Amino acid sequence: MSANTTGISIYILGIEDKTYLAQTFGKELGKASVSGYCIKFKALKDIHLNILEAAIRYGVKVTSES
Repeated sequence: MSANTTGISIYILGIEDKTYLAQTFGKELGKASVSGYCIKFKALKDIHLNILEAAIRYGVKVTSES
């Protein structure tokens, strides 16, 4: 997690398919930019926290299986 002047970035590492986050969580997340390993947004009010939580949990699961 990184907070800066442009907002908040959540890095979800360990996912092999760089399109998975955007395809699976991108449309439902809210006002966020989703790339291969990063979810960026300006404020928590801009996103659906339950979808962010699901993305983070997925990353933890994939990392623990490696």
